[in-house]
This record gives sequence, structure tokens and C-alpha cells, in this order.
Amino acid sequence: MSNGYAGKILRVNLTTRQISTIDTAKYEEFGGGYGMGAAIFWDLAVAPGEWDLKDAYDPRNVIPLMAGPLAATGVPGAGRTSVCGLSPETFPTCEFWRSNFGGRFGTMLKLAGWDGVVVEGKAERPVWINIINDQVKIEDAKELWGLDTWQTQDRITSMVGGRTRFGEDWQEIGDACTTARPQIVCIGPVGETRSRMAALITGSGVSARIGGYGAVFGAKNLKAISVTGTGSVRVSDPGGVVDARLRHMKGSTAPQAGAASCSPCLRGDRRRNNYYGGETMCACQGWLFGSQIPGAADLASEALIKYGLSSWSAHFHAFAIEIPGAPEFFRGRVPTDSGLGWYLQYLHEQGLLGPGKQIDSAPLPMDQFGDLSFRLALLEAIARRDGIGDTIAEGCCRAAQKWGRLETDRESGALRLPAWGATSHWTMPWVEWAYAYLFGAGDPTWHGFMAPVGAPTDGTPIEKSLEKLSKKTIPYTDDIFMFNYAWKGEEAWKTGIYSPHKAKQVAWSRHYTAFWNESMAFCEMLLPELGSESPEIEHMYYKAVTGNKDSFADTMRIGQKIWTLERAIRVMHGRSRQTEDFFPYMYRPGASGMAIYGGVPIYENGKWRNDNAPDMYLDRKGVEDFKSHFYALEGWDNQHGWPTRKTLEEFGLQRVADTMAARGRLGTV
Repeated sequence: MSNGYAGKILRVNLTTRQISTIDTAKYEEFGGGYGMGAAIFWDLAVAPGEWDLKDAYDPRNVIPLMAGPLAATGVPGAGRTSVCGLSPETFPTCEFWRSNFGGRFGTMLKLAGWDGVVVEGKAERPVWINIINDQVKIEDAKELWGLDTWQTQDRITSMVGGRTRFGEDWQEIGDACTTARPQIVCIGPVGETRSRMAALITGSGVSARIGGYGAVFGAKNLKAISVTGTGSVRVSDPGGVVDARLRHMKGSTAPQAGAASCSPCLRGDRRRNNYYGGETMCACQGWLFGSQIPGAADLASEALIKYGLSSWSAHFHAFAIEIPGAPEFFRGRVPTDSGLGWYLQYLHEQGLLGPGKQIDSAPLPMDQFGDLSFRLALLEAIARRDGIGDTIAEGCCRAAQKWGRLETDRESGALRLPAWGATSHWTMPWVEWAYAYLFGAGDPTWHGFMAPVGAPTDGTPIEKSLEKLSKKTIPYTDDIFMFNYAWKGEEAWKTGIYSPHKAKQVAWSRHYTAFWNESMAFCEMLLPELGSESPEIEHMYYKAVTGNKDSFADTMRIGQKIWTLERAIRVMHGRSRQTEDFFPYMYRPGASGMAIYGGVPIYENGKWRNDNAPDMYLDRKGVEDFKSHFYALEGWDNQHGWPTRKTLEEFGLQRVADTMAARGRLGTV
């Protein structure tokens, strides 16, 4: 068994009720976490060729929940759990996608002796999976079905451990004893009725909120997975882990009292029912803003979490900003971070949605739209699929399609969803984020370049600051034009957002994310720290835990391998150059969300300047030209955007190339 790994992966077939193991060593070349999960998905769901990979609710949809090798080793911020599989949330097609969540589930999975759990099939009736070290049972969930996520966790904790609070007393687990309590990931009523916006919830509200994987659990009749472990994980150099922690604390992020154990949480998260009781939840789950009623915002967030609805997909917090040339119906102000809440508000204000209107709002109290009562009624309607809730449960785009408004609202920008039906999230002016939407399957949730490319706060000239930054983006070093956000005129094509330079920045972010954030499972709000400790600090942790002698450049190569495999999976269910396009509003004034963190650097007329770029939008020809640059850099063919045999074999993925060739999906030179 290699350092950092538990050595085995749990495989549970809910249809046959077969429980088996997969040797982790078979997939170590993919690092861990998401890398292993994607490779397992290929082997179990894609390679057999038994289905068309179109329906996320098909029992053959394989869902790996994977921890990384740094979990349970004392490395801060590396305890996240990756989830991947065919997503029911993406639009217009169900795309292969991924999400992840923090908390202690991944750490406990490792302590129980597992690097991950892979779920396939569909149970005949509601079940939950009970993991206690190497003992695994598929349990009846009849009494849990219909409970909210907090009730579910409390009930399972009582059944497994007898008490709901951490550290109250010792309990026997097989032939071992522990003061810990099980860590549970589960769905609420929204997942049970297969809302495409359903999240997986653990603890007080930490969630895998992207992808709709809560709905996949519901389709599989899987209410929860509980894990209790009493083991440990071997590391190569314990002293090296301590040294890295001390350097990290001194150089950047200090621990916070009462924060989540997975990292010194930037959101100040506390965990209900483990250490602190029922006092609070993840601060990322805000769902009601501006209420004058004390406690209303917390109650709205609690309800959202209990029902198991994605806070991001159902976003109401669309603050508006002044944008030059914005469409008239926005009155010169456009929303950012817009999701379901913004769209419902827009339709209501336009007189299209309401009691007896073109879109009947029953049973929602539209006269209470800004109040807690409306949020609670919306959750209940979605969970029960009652009235308009049945349509809303399908997500913004599918709802708009049913209402006959999809094309109109795509064109106007009322459906402000950059690509694949995903809620807008900092896609402008950080175009590397927008391109990640396009080549992925939605929101990449990666802030890595936002602060580092902002205006220097110490008076350093922009060019010097970018030179320093470019030294860190191994292997694409010494190219400061990677960070040029020029978006109009000749410079946009020469060195700006449609150039081969920008392709390097996008590629670096995707490769880093694939290895470090998704496979090593570092929280993306913690690393990279390109303004200070990265890339040295993450590499120090990696070497200390695994003993692996890979250089940082080697790890980025593994990240590209994972990204290439991810691309291959999407190609197998229909992805091509022709399907990759932004929603129309991205090509018109009003697309930008305006920069924070001091704007973005723009090189024009031989000079660098910093600009918030509130008037930025994309050019269709420019995006097509950029696709060609990006495909060439990644080793994908220009006609389709499919990986070539040469590229796949360079990464040791000959079996993938053979399968793609046999099914007519291999890129040609």
C-alpha cells in the first residue's frame, strides 16, 4: 500500500446488492480523488458500451465518491470528497461533470480503510449504505425516506453510534473504540423527488451543490452513505507534513478557532451536531438577503439545507451593477451570480408569472417574493413537485423550455446562464473562468487567478507583477501575455483573450484543478495561493505524504492526463466543437460582471493598464479562433475538438483511444 492511500475502493451495486472492492493501485496513475473517479467511470460506465450515456437517472450511471491521498494525514484543506458521473442538471444534455464537498466525510472514509466508494445500479426500495471500517451493509431506509437532511443524519447517528454529539462518550465499533461519530452524506426531500437542482448534504450544510447528484441518489433509491472509521493513514514523512504546515501558517492562512476541520475555513463554517450543536451552518449557503426580520436569513438557509436544494442553482442573490450598453430591459443594470431566483423575479416583474398569468405561479405566494415565507413555499413546491414546483424542479432552462420561453430568454439575456445551463459565476471579465464553463460542463468554481491578476497593492508595476506570477505557472512560464485581458481590436487576437497566450492560462487552470483541487482534494479557496506560497507549498505536502518524487511539472502533466480523459468521456456522449457555445448574451454588451480584486490587466498600444472591464463581451469569431488555439494546445483535433490517438497514447491511455476509435469518436490529425 502506497503512502497516503488506504489501498482499496469500495464498490456497491444497489441492483444486485453486491459489495466488492477495487484495488486502489490500479488507478494510482490518476493521483486520487476525481482523477481516480473519472478513470473508474470510464471503465465501468463508458468502456462496456452498454448504454448511450444520455440519461443521468439510468441505473448504469456510476457515481464515485472519492477522497484524495492527503485526506486524514494532517494536511489542511485536503479533506474534500469528489463526486462525478453523468449530471442531470446540465442543459441541453446530461453531461459528465463533477462536484465536491468538504466536511469530514472524506477523512472518515480514509480512516475506515477506503479511498472511495463507487455506487452503481438502483435499489428496489429506499436504502442507505452503512460503512464501519471494513464492514459494509446495505440498510433499509424506509423510515428515513421523507426526512430532511438534518433529521436523516441525526437518525443514522443514533442508530450507528447511539448518541448525536461528538466526544460525549466512548463507543464500541467492532473490536475498536472511538469517541467519533459517523460522517454522513445524504439527500433531502428535493433529492428524493429528483429535482435536477438537488445537492448532496453532509453535516450542517456542506454540499456538493453542482451537478444535481442529489437527484441521482434519489433515482437510485439511495438516501445516505454513513461511514465510521477507527484506523489511520500512513505518511512517508510526518516531519515534512509538520514543516509544510508551519510554513503554510506563517506564509498565508492561519487556523481559525471553531472553523471546519477540513481547513481553516475562509467562511467560518462550524459543524452542527459534531462539536457545537445546532448553532449555525456553512456561510456559503446564503439564500435570503436584505430581510429586516432578525434571523430570517439563517432560517432560509437552514430550510434550503434541510430540503437538500442547491443554493447555487436556486440562487436569489443577484446583485445588480451598472453596465455600459446593457440591454434596455435591465435598465442599465445587470445581475451577477444569477440563478433560479433572478429568473423567477424577472418573469414576475414582466407580468408573465403570477396567479392566473401566462405562467401560473400556484402554489407560490408571489406577493411575498422577498420574504422567508416565499422561500419556504418554493422549497415545499419543488420537493412535492406541486403546481409550478414540478416545472421549476427541472431547473431554469428546462422550465423555460416548457413555458415556451427558452429561445426568447436565451437571446435577451433574461436566462443569464453562460453555458450548459449553469448559473453565472464570475465569467466576465475573468474569461479563463468563462472558457472553463465552455470546455467543462458548467461552473468550474475556481478563483485561482482572480486576486493574483488584480492591480498590485504595493506599487509594483503591473508588468513586473505579471512576470513574477508567470514564474509560478509551470510549465507555461515566462509568458506574461497569458494574463492579458484585452478583448477588442487587434490586440485581442494577437495577445489577448482570443490568442494562443490565453489558451495557456486556461489550460494551466484546468490542469491544476484536475490534479490539485479535484484529485489531491485541496479546497480551491485555500490553494492555489499564486500571490504567495504556491506552487511550492502544495508540492511540499504531496511529497511529505506520498513520498512521490514527481516534480510539480510532473503533477501538472497528470492533471492534463485527467483533463484529457474527462474530455474523452464527454466526447463519447456527444461533445464536439459544434456543441460548445455560449448563451447569446455573452456576445453582447451587458455580459460582464465587472471585476473585483482590483480589476484585470489589459495590454494595449504597447502599455499595460488595469481595468474593471465593465463593458467586456465576447466576439463569436474570436471564440471560434480561441477554440482552435486551445484544441491545438491540448492535442485535440480542430474539426471536432476530440483527443487524437497520439495525445491519448502519450498519456498512456491507449485503451481509451482504442475504444474511441472503435466507436468513431477518435480525433484525427
